[in-house]
Amino acid sequence: MLNALEHFTQTIDHPEKETEMQKAFRFEDGMKSPSITKAALAWARQGAKIIALHGIDENGACTCGKRQCGSPGKHPIADLFPKGQHSATSNVAKIRRAFKTHPDANLGVILPKGLMALDVDGPEGAETFEALNLKPTLSVQTGRGAHHYFRVSEALPEKKTTLDCIDIKDAESGYIVVPPSNHHSGKSYRWRGNRRLIAKLPSSFVGSLERKGRRTASFQNEGTFKAGGRNNELTKIAGSLRYRGLGDTAIATVLQAVNDVACTPPLGADEVDRISDSVSKYETGSDEAFGWLGDVEESEPQFLAYPYIVKGAITVLDGNMGQGKSTFTCAIAAAVSTGKSPPFVDEIQQGSVLFMSAEDDPSRVLKPRLMKAGADVSKVRYQDEPFTLDERGLALVRQELTANTPALVVIDPIIAFMQEGSNGNNATETMHFMIQLDQLARDFDTAILIVRHLRKSRADHAMHQGIGSISISARVRSGLILAPHPDNPQKRAIVHAKSNYSEAGPAIVFEMESDGPRSHPKIVWHECDPDMTADDLLTPPEAERGRPPKARDTATAWLESVLRRGPTKKKVLDEMADTNGITMATLRRAGDTLGIIKSKDGKESVWALP
Repeated sequence: MLNALEHFTQTIDHPEKETEMQKAFRFEDGMKSPSITKAALAWARQGAKIIALHGIDENGACTCGKRQCGSPGKHPIADLFPKGQHSATSNVAKIRRAFKTHPDANLGVILPKGLMALDVDGPEGAETFEALNLKPTLSVQTGRGAHHYFRVSEALPEKKTTLDCIDIKDAESGYIVVPPSNHHSGKSYRWRGNRRLIAKLPSSFVGSLERKGRRTASFQNEGTFKAGGRNNELTKIAGSLRYRGLGDTAIATVLQAVNDVACTPPLGADEVDRISDSVSKYETGSDEAFGWLGDVEESEPQFLAYPYIVKGAITVLDGNMGQGKSTFTCAIAAAVSTGKSPPFVDEIQQGSVLFMSAEDDPSRVLKPRLMKAGADVSKVRYQDEPFTLDERGLALVRQELTANTPALVVIDPIIAFMQEGSNGNNATETMHFMIQLDQLARDFDTAILIVRHLRKSRADHAMHQGIGSISISARVRSGLILAPHPDNPQKRAIVHAKSNYSEAGPAIVFEMESDGPRSHPKIVWHECDPDMTADDLLTPPEAERGRPPKARDTATAWLESVLRRGPTKKKVLDEMADTNGITMATLRRAGDTLGIIKSKDGKESVWALP
């Protein structure tokens, strides 16, 4: 038994090192919300994990119902968080469900990496804190004292020294109660003043927190766990065993052995059994990977620019080199930075933009092009260091999104950012890459617009025309194709070739005007075309594919004869044209020749002679 315990001791003494980059914490207005749900979601967006705690009723008692509750308003609600802090979650659906089920609950958070708090208790703690002479920082008024939040650039010591009447809270030391929770004293947790800035904790202070003379968790010496800490230590051990999948009998056996040789004095057998029984109800590690669909709260898809660019998902823009893809993305970025909608959408979400461009120099191309488009360049971030989106690159992007939360991320071209050595035509490798990119969009509710070049050979489907594996097209929720306008090569058209969350939008039409050979072009928008299709854009003109010019004349005569009978729905015309061997592109050109009038019957386009 002792050998097994020694092996477990090594696990405690040598935890796995955190390899993920620390995320930059940002205070959100939602954290000050009187709504417990909104506050919880704001904390979760910043990397914290959430626990619903029992609240305080109107009589100042804990809602757990125990008359002599030892921790009123501060312990987890067991039916939703059966393993206490180990059940903490950042899952939005679970958070909403928890506080919908328990609207009077208090809010506990496990702080994200890079943030710590000094939990000051009473006048004695305030005196200790004053003597530390730390910079003013974001603070919360609690029932008996205050919580002072600080940024930390290095990990706090695993074994910390004690501060008189001050608890040190970080990502590894349990949860902390936050506003708008209620205290059993009758007071509420509330943010102090209007300060939003979080001071950085000096490295010298962090170093001073390390407890000299490291205490090991060796069970060779009796009395390792003293009175006051025995329950907590045994619960930690039991929780670790449960997470690894051990059942109640195994946990009880190990705990009793630890209690006998390591606790001074040993806890009673009933108390050890109580700890074992409680922890055995915890979920195992695999339970967290799945959930019940009934717990998921339904939501409507959100758009950055309806219906073309989706929030919390990836949109792809396909087009040949030199046709205006980057000019278009800069125009969209400019609209986002100012909130001024282009004419083809009713509104566009205003916010900051992150540009990741492998082709455009920031000083000679990107900034001048954005300024030409009317962007507020103070709202635009750019990638200064070249890197691919491998594990390190994705961590860098996640850190950037955490710090600045852009409304739009542009990646141009996507193939340049795939991990070095990966095969962009391999479906498995590409899908894995796209899943990780899509997760970033979901986690930060941002719109990611990726740019892709078209392949030379004609594919069987418009969305397969882009370079690389079809896994790219499969993973995006909206697909746009840009090419010269079929009737006027000076213009450009963008058709909505894939639309998972809405009906496809009409084709966007524009042209690029320049003030001179060294001037960056400016987009001039034209009226949208509801009838243009991807085939219209991707089908070569008649002269290029050897089709005799009389094909348009034949189609024009046929179309005129049909429309003389009266206005006809475009969908019906398409079917009739196909039966008569007339392509959609030729039908469009015939319509332009006749100068047909386009109108709407509900959502359907109708053609009529002028």
